[in-house]
Amino acid sequence: MKNEKVNVGIVLAGGRSSRFGEPKAFFQDEVTGKTWVELTVSKLLPLCDMVFVSANHENHSKLVALFDAEPSIEIIPDQTAFSEFGPLGGIYAVMVEANAYQKANFLVLPVDMPFLTPKEIGQLADYPNHFAKTEQANHYLVANIPYSRETLHKLLQDEQHRVRTLLEKLDTKPLAFEDEAPFRNINHQNELF
Repeated sequence: MKNEKVNVGIVLAGGRSSRFGEPKAFFQDEVTGKTWVELTVSKLLPLCDMVFVSANHENHSKLVALFDAEPSIEIIPDQTAFSEFGPLGGIYAVMVEANAYQKANFLVLPVDMPFLTPKEIGQLADYPNHFAKTEQANHYLVANIPYSRETLHKLLQDEQHRVRTLLEKLDTKPLAFEDEAPFRNINHQNELF
């Protein structure tokens, strides 16, 4: 089922990171010296025509400065009306700005899964309307979804905040991955050691 459509990336970098102790997007990887947001974007760029980074109002200007020279990366702030709606609000803000990509697939990745590799992302890119699943968990924030602005708007108006609900509405299917390690979501810095 090789995907022949245009891919657009969405990096979810607007979380509060309260348990982590500092903004995850700007946490520096010890091996590469890059921030987690830079690493995540760099994994999407080879697969995508455009990468949108979903930002909150606090980190928006810093993200703009970080990626200023990159024409294929755009930073999108949360819409004020939906700024407290978590990842779903961030995905919606991107979809509002991504009108030119209504026929594209959207590869969604959170910034706090630094162990995801191009291998897993490439596999997901080949399966439109799928999300990652391992034996231990469904990874709803690692997904390949269609343009869904209207569906998202309706969910947010109905105060539905869960990404899982969006995926159910889109009839998004699970794509099984055997290795759990790349899908580790890091919420505390001590989980890195």
